[in-house]
Amino acid sequence: LGRRVGHHIGQRPLADEHVAMAIIQALNPQPLRLHADRWEELYLSQELDVRMGRNHLSDVLRSVGEGKGWWHEFFESLHDDEFLLYDLSTVFTYSQSIKRAEKGYNPEKKHQPQLGIVLAFSTASNLPTGVDVFWGSMRDITTFKEFIEVLEPRDLGFIVDRGRYSQELIEQFRERDIDYVVPLRKNSSLIDLRWLHPRDPFIYRDRALQWARRHTDLGTLYLFDNPLVGGEQKKALLRRQAEGRLTREEVEVEKEQAGIIPLLTNLDEPGEVIYDRYKSRHDVELAFDAMKNHLDADKTHLQSDAAVRGYFFMTFLALRIYFGVLNRLREEELTDEMSVEEVFFQLSKIERIRGPGEKDAFTNIPKQARDVADLFSEELPRV
Repeated sequence: LGRRVGHHIGQRPLADEHVAMAIIQALNPQPLRLHADRWEELYLSQELDVRMGRNHLSDVLRSVGEGKGWWHEFFESLHDDEFLLYDLSTVFTYSQSIKRAEKGYNPEKKHQPQLGIVLAFSTASNLPTGVDVFWGSMRDITTFKEFIEVLEPRDLGFIVDRGRYSQELIEQFRERDIDYVVPLRKNSSLIDLRWLHPRDPFIYRDRALQWARRHTDLGTLYLFDNPLVGGEQKKALLRRQAEGRLTREEVEVEKEQAGIIPLLTNLDEPGEVIYDRYKSRHDVELAFDAMKNHLDADKTHLQSDAAVRGYFFMTFLALRIYFGVLNRLREEELTDEMSVEEVFFQLSKIERIRGPGEKDAFTNIPKQARDVADLFSEELPRV
């Protein structure tokens, strides 16, 4: 990762320091003033000669944040012939000097300056592959257009959520020959259940789904009917009617689309393939959750736009570390037994010391920590 970042920045020492910051962020997020102490606790500090003083790291963040062209050159190097998941979220800032920050409401209903953060996530590598920072009010299609303009995607496809749909976006995809899978809003004029003639159902995660499709001027419309979800949605509608929040007429209208997921795409693939692509959106939602909770990137005290951009680039690198570990747990089918945080905790029990003659040795290692290390035998030195 350090070599790849360094190649695109053109300054290897700067890349080493940024990667060191990303490692600290992934393991245990700390304020910049504590990075030096945290770095000294890691054996890697003996391998990488980096400056970790607070003022220097602030300069590093600003320098990286001022980059634009190399950012997207770097992101393009992470992409292959694949689909990208795309989403937008907001974070709050306590600084009054961030130009991109605009007023918005947080979950506590407090009016506070916020920033828009965009993430792109690869369905091929199951890793984040792009990030950018936008004005806090830009929650619509504008961010997507800008992201496409700077990324100039080739041989890529995009899977977006229902809130990003617009006919203008679909037309832009089609003009650029970009593949797409886009959920429609329930009130879309393209949806007409009268032509719904279900094909043979398929099984997705132990659930049977019916599906149908037809061609439109904007692509092929797939309709998926999940009876189990439909049943739950109908129960919720009846409860809202009983509580006086919906009329009988409103319930009857909404019941028609209970359990229906409408997807618009330019692809011509079996229903189970399109549905699986759409459901992969869970990973980009998980990435935002990890970013805000595990990496503590739900707010920032930084004082300049450039520093904020640099910080979220570093957070992006930390997310790649986080998902690298998560992907290994998935490969070993251990996600129900162990979290990424537990992996980091167990590995923190392993101490590697450098003795006389520059010879390395490990101290006594608990069995559980050794078992976790064995999961990453290709990445970690033999313990």
